[in-house]
Order: sequence, then C-alpha cells, then structure tokens
Amino acid sequence: FYLATPDIVQRAMDQFAELTGRQYHLVDYIGAPDADRVAIVMGSGAEVVQQAVEYLNSAGQKTGVLIIRLYRPFPTEQILAAIPETVQKIAVLDRTKEPGSNGEPLFLDVTAAFAEAVSMGKREKLPRIIGGRYGLSSKDFTPAMAAAVFDELAKDNPRPRFTVGINDDVTRLSLDYDPHIDLEDPLTKRAVFYGMGSDGTVGANKNTIKILGSDEDTYAQGYFVYDSKKSGSRTTSHLRFGPDPIKAPYLVNKASFIGCHHWSILERIDVLEFARKAIYNEAGERIGGTTLLINSPFEADQVWDHLPAPIQQKIIDYDIALYAINANEVARTAGLGGRTNTVLQTCYFAISGVLPSDVAIDRIKESITKTYSRKSMEIVRKNHVAVDESVAHLHKIEVPDEVTSTHGYLAPVPAEAPDFVQDVTATMLIDKGDSLPVSKMPVDGSFPSGTTKYEKRNISDIIAVWDPETCIQCGNCSFVCPHAVLRAKHYPAASLAGAPDSFESAPLDAAGLPNARYTLQVYAEDCTGCGLCVE
Repeated sequence: FYLATPDIVQRAMDQFAELTGRQYHLVDYIGAPDADRVAIVMGSGAEVVQQAVEYLNSAGQKTGVLIIRLYRPFPTEQILAAIPETVQKIAVLDRTKEPGSNGEPLFLDVTAAFAEAVSMGKREKLPRIIGGRYGLSSKDFTPAMAAAVFDELAKDNPRPRFTVGINDDVTRLSLDYDPHIDLEDPLTKRAVFYGMGSDGTVGANKNTIKILGSDEDTYAQGYFVYDSKKSGSRTTSHLRFGPDPIKAPYLVNKASFIGCHHWSILERIDVLEFARKAIYNEAGERIGGTTLLINSPFEADQVWDHLPAPIQQKIIDYDIALYAINANEVARTAGLGGRTNTVLQTCYFAISGVLPSDVAIDRIKESITKTYSRKSMEIVRKNHVAVDESVAHLHKIEVPDEVTSTHGYLAPVPAEAPDFVQDVTATMLIDKGDSLPVSKMPVDGSFPSGTTKYEKRNISDIIAVWDPETCIQCGNCSFVCPHAVLRAKHYPAASLAGAPDSFESAPLDAAGLPNARYTLQVYAEDCTGCGLCVE
C-alpha cells in the first residue's frame, strides 16, 4: 500500500482537477524547458520562486522551479523526469534547520536522488546541488530573496550552504538581496493599515476583504500582523485586491494606500516604509503613487506642522497624496467611543475609488448590519450614523514644498536603557526586528526580563483623572486596571514636605493611621484608554 500511495494521490489530484479546473501533480515544473538553473521547493514558497523565475526569464535568463507536492513517499522518478537535462545547478530550499546534520531534509533527499540516478546510469551528469534555508520563525520570503538564490547559482562557485532573508554576520551564509524589488501584478491594488488592538481596524479590513471579494471579478487577500502586547497592540493589515488570482504569499512591500489609524504610531515608526513615488502620464495626470490617510487629533490646517520631519520629507519626495480626519471625534459623536474602524473604512473607500462611493457606502452598511445586528440594532444605527458623517469630516491636506517640522520620531526607549534594550529591543519596537544581525542575538537564547519599564507608549488620547474629594478609596479602579496605570499609595503626611502644589492627596480613610495621606497616581504613559477604571 505504501508503494501505491503516489498513484493514489495523483488520481485524487486528477479528480480534483475535474471538479475545479486546477491540475496538480506530485511534482510540477515551471520555467524554461532548457533551464540551466533550477530551484526545488515545497509549500507556499513555490509561488514566490515562480514569480522570480518569470521575472528572470523575461529578462533572457534560463531558470525554473520544481514544486514538490508529495514528500513521502519521496517522488524520485517524477523529479528526475521533470528536471530538464540542460540543468547545471540546483538550489534546494528548506524551511527548517537541522543542527548537526549534513544538510536539511529536502536537500539530502534531492541530492541522494540525483547521485543514485547518475551512479545507475539513469542520468549522464550530476548537477551542482546546493542547499539553503528560508522563512524560519515565520520570516517573510519574497521574490527578491528568490532572485538572490538564482544569482548565487549563476556564480562559478556558488556556496554549498546558504540562508536568505536574514542578516547572518556570524556564519556569513546569508545572501544579499534588494528588498525594493517589486514583481507584483500592476493591476493588483495594495493597501497597508496601521491600527491598535481593540480599535476595530483588523475587523474593518476583514469586512473590506469580504465586500470586495464578493464580486465575481475581484480577488482579495489579507495578511494581519500583531505584536505581542495583551492590549492595545499595534496591528498592521496588508490587503490586496485585483482582477486576477493573487499569487503573493508574502506581505505588501509597495502600497498604493496607507492608513495610519492612530497619531501616536506615526510619531514612532516610519509608516511610509511601503510608499512608492507618484507616477504621471504625458498629460500630467497622476496614474500611480501612494495615498496616506491619517487619523489626526488636530485641525486640518494644523496637521502638516505636527508631522515628524522624516514623514514630511518623504511625503514631499514621493509626492504622496495626504488626507486627514479626526475619526475619534466622529466616532464619539456617533456614540461609538474609541471604535474608529467604521469611520476610517468609509474614508478608505471614498479616497481609493475601489468602488463607487454610493455602492461602497451601501455595502459597508450591509456589512455593519450583518456583523452587529445580533448584538444590538442600536449599535447598528450608531455605526450607520458614523458612516454618513465620515466623508463630511474628511480633509485633503495641501502639501507644501518644504519641511516645516523641527522634531523627528520619538525615541522608542529612554537613553538610560541598557545596551541590549537600546540595540535589540528598541529595534523591535519600531518594526525593524527582521533587520537585526545574528550577532545581536544572545548566544544562549535568553532575553532579559523586566524591560516593560523602558517602553512607555503613551498611546491613549483620553486619560483618567483622580478626584480626591469624591474618591472612597475602595481600590477597585487600581485593581481592575490591566496595565498598572492607577497606583494607590498611603504615606505619612510629613512626606508631603516639599511636594508641588499640583500633587493631589486626601486623608487616608483607615483606622489607626490618623496622620496618613492617600494618593491615587495616574501613570498616563502606560494607559491604553480602555475605560475599565470608570466603567
């Protein structure tokens, strides 16, 4: 039965093709029939390598990719039959690491298959076979990285083992690549949205995918990246829409639309990392580039001057179209509190033009009704009001010709933080963790604890205020706060000597401590604005 498995699997694939029109084989070869360089890969990385192959072959190179769809029993005969006889060099890509082994599993299997074929006279010459690792720990694998693999194969003496996608300055096995290479379908619209956990950004983007993906002629895709905070974490949504099937199992690297749903985010990271320069036709009409939408607490005429200087410079250099809305105000007026997702989703449709405005608004309202009707029709009504009010509060910001801001990004950690926090933690906090070299990683894999004190995010636009006169000193607010923002202290009255007049205190309501004072201090930088303390 084990030996019969490959034929059984192939018959199932053939039946699947009859039902869906999509034909798969135990191995599939894509590329030049007379290729001199081939990459062998399994899983989602195959589509990435395929994009690189098509790009390189369009430039006159002869490359190919062999996709293995059945690993066990290993399809040796099918692999040998699919690889062109003209192939001189092969790169086998594994998404795993086998410390102490002579190579990773797929590499060893492929090498053994070709070596045995040559020794038994089934193949005339043994191609040069090298092995590499990619995508470990969920690191992105892009066509630019795949192209670097073929560049390595093109060398007279390619390295026998390599990694791609990391900066390995210890073993020096990593391949250099150009991260700015963009091989995606130009008809595919790409958008990136920065939000905070619990603000509804991810949920709204999933609804956007459903709205656009429900059209028969539109394909949709979404990837969502979170950090590890238990509340108020930064979220990044990567969306794609287009008339053709989307074969891009990696994050967006060039976006036509970028949404920053919290002002505090653009004060800390480069939200324009994925922006692209504007393109104009001969008539002077804008036909490409990036649009930036900001949820701003400032008036429209004040938005530009409050932007960090690096953001201003990039907006000017890339000729980025800039829009702003005070989504928090619109949401609060509609009775939605801090849930700005509906407001900003409406603005995206209004600006991007992926759907006619009236059609988009109708579909957004339908999605809202479907999503929230089981909770309360009052919630549905409030969201509908927010949709109707959104466009009226949206402003296009005029971009001047020069930078006016005098401040840059806020430091991710204090200057007095230890070296490891400065070098590693701070880099991770600004979404640049994948750029860290291997030499920065602790040899024993241990990370220091207690580093939360160095990260004061200051992300809330509302804050609790303690009223000593009405407080009954029950301690419930301090107990329920998930981020230790509210800290209750009692102390001798003499400790207030020299305290500023603004320091609030009240007599301690406890027997046996007649001269004690009580203070409930609010650590604003740790607050996420959840509202549990007052609710």
